[in-house]
Amino acid sequence: MLMNSISYPPTNKRNKTNKQSIYLRRLIISAVFLSIALTLRTLTSLYIPLFGENAMRINIGGIFSIMPSILFGPFFGGLTSGLSDFIGFQLRPSGQYVFLHTLFVAGGGAIRGGLWLFLRNKNPRIIRNIIIAFATVLLLFGSTNIIMLHRDNITPYSLENYDISDNIYFMSRFIITRSQNAANPATMFRTTTVSVGIAPIVAGVFGYLLVIIDFFISKKLLQYSIMPLLLAMLTSSIIVNTLNTILFRATIFPAWQLLPFFVVWLPRVLQTIITTTIYSYFVAFLLNLCKAQKEFNSLVV
Repeated sequence: MLMNSISYPPTNKRNKTNKQSIYLRRLIISAVFLSIALTLRTLTSLYIPLFGENAMRINIGGIFSIMPSILFGPFFGGLTSGLSDFIGFQLRPSGQYVFLHTLFVAGGGAIRGGLWLFLRNKNPRIIRNIIIAFATVLLLFGSTNIIMLHRDNITPYSLENYDISDNIYFMSRFIITRSQNAANPATMFRTTTVSVGIAPIVAGVFGYLLVIIDFFISKKLLQYSIMPLLLAMLTSSIIVNTLNTILFRATIFPAWQLLPFFVVWLPRVLQTIITTTIYSYFVAFLLNLCKAQKEFNSLVV
């Protein structure tokens, strides 16, 4: 009679309560990651000057601000990344605060979470093959251009020796035409020469290195491929970096407007690629630790 007298809440109400509990626990864990990220950002930030401005920052706190997007998806990723940028600036101001920068960072966290949800169950071999194919195309593109430029005796400092009427390859003609129409022909000539030759080769070699590292090191250290995670993190980071470079040139760093976009963007994106690649292994390690805890199984998306 006692057991029959016990009443239970309706199933839909219990489900709603469980969802609220899961949401609250995700929020609390995200806040913990955020606090760790802010502490490390305040204590360990390193600024690298670029063309007279401290426009590149390295800090290990970024590893922890990334975690909510990987664990809980786009919403928590965007929220944590945006708050990390906003509160981090208030704790340790550097230069001028730009709200759009915070929006871009928040958007990057959301993109990262969404890409990870899409890529996490994809076959790593397919992703590796795509990267190998893309890297091969870049190597062929850069090598072909270097051969054409070499046959035309074009170097980054040889603009004054050429005229558009010369019988030269189409890539050489493109570089000269683009440079002659620029505000700073010499700088544009050097930048474009490097961007169509050396830069694609470096990017292609880097792609091969990522595949080699993933094939030999990831399987030994993590027992699985890190490629889906790395691709999600790299894509979102490069998007944010590109948008912020455009923003900085237009607002707080007017001196950058005197330089071609590629000259400013390339060192920033190279730094982003290197740090994001390193971050991805730490994030993968933390992800393994989180998933090893049973209470996380119901929280991870």
